[in-house]
Amino acid sequence: MNRFYVPFQAGLENIWIDSSESHHILHVKRLKIGNNVVLFNGMGVECDARIVEIERNRVRVEVNQYKAVNKENEVGIDIAFAVPKGKRSHFLIQKCTELGVHKLIPVNYERSVVKLKAENSGKIEKWRKITIEASKQCGRNTITEIGDVVDFGDITKNLDNYDLPLFACNQTDSNNLKNTLQEHPKPNNIVVFIGPEGGFTSNEVEMAKKAGCKFVRLGQMTLRVETATIAVSAILSYHYSN
Repeated sequence: MNRFYVPFQAGLENIWIDSSESHHILHVKRLKIGNNVVLFNGMGVECDARIVEIERNRVRVEVNQYKAVNKENEVGIDIAFAVPKGKRSHFLIQKCTELGVHKLIPVNYERSVVKLKAENSGKIEKWRKITIEASKQCGRNTITEIGDVVDFGDITKNLDNYDLPLFACNQTDSNNLKNTLQEHPKPNNIVVFIGPEGGFTSNEVEMAKKAGCKFVRLGQMTLRVETATIAVSAILSYHYSN
């Protein structure tokens, strides 16, 4: 099925599609009047529609049926991750979107190889486009939120909204992730801190302890950032699913 992202308001009988999605409809998919499409608005609603009018740079569809299709995880999963080098971050963003992560927060850790600043808006915008494409592909009706860049010391001051803050660290006193999840059967919101491959500093470990984070191990191996992020996203999604 031809599936496209359009931030529409539910209830409209006709929807105009412009920008990059109309280009995709007309010049990539080469759809024509009478073809059926599925639109989703990124807020949990999708609709079946039919193309009824084509202009140079936009397309009008007639809505046949609206559907509220909830495919989200029962637990809100946020990942506060160290940004990896190059296009490895693209893979991370794509797969976490497919796994239903609610929010991805790029964090500057003390040993981060890549440290972003507020002016790195081009990279953030690229990530947001990746989340849209990933949601289109996997059939998800919401889009993973990309948070603002934040320093680790700042984010640990604002963890009150999370029932279960997890700090992925192979400390000797870190608990097995499986055991920790079994001890918390029904959290509403989880945040997981995934640090750089150089590890957390002793200062960051102390800040995490003071913030009330639960220290967990993801295994015996030293994982790349994207591997750890995708693995923990899959584990949490599976563990808290029906």
